[in-house]
Amino acid sequence: MFTTLRVSFSGPLRQAQPADRYAVLLDIIAVDCRRYRYAYHRSSWLVAGKADPPPPPRLYAHPDSPISAEALRKQVVSFEKVKLTNNEMDKNGQPLRHSTQQKLAKVSH
Repeated sequence: MFTTLRVSFSGPLRQAQPADRYAVLLDIIAVDCRRYRYAYHRSSWLVAGKADPPPPPRLYAHPDSPISAEALRKQVVSFEKVKLTNNEMDKNGQPLRHSTQQKLAKVSH
């Protein structure tokens, strides 16, 4: 659905101890409160009104989580297997999205 998101971490991780482990989380958030539609004759996206209320937040934990600080610094974390859904009843832990809104991927640890 989108380009594979890959992130790397560097620098100190809040006084990390060797036994510390981190969860790497992905959240998909709306960029604004508008809906968009694609205008084929213009080959561009146009504002199509006000967006629906946002779905409840659903964080996606990377499958390698929890991961040590040392491993976090050494590898690139890839979210190539994540799948987005617009089904709010989905129980598989996939991030929610509304197909007519612009989105931003937010990664935290």
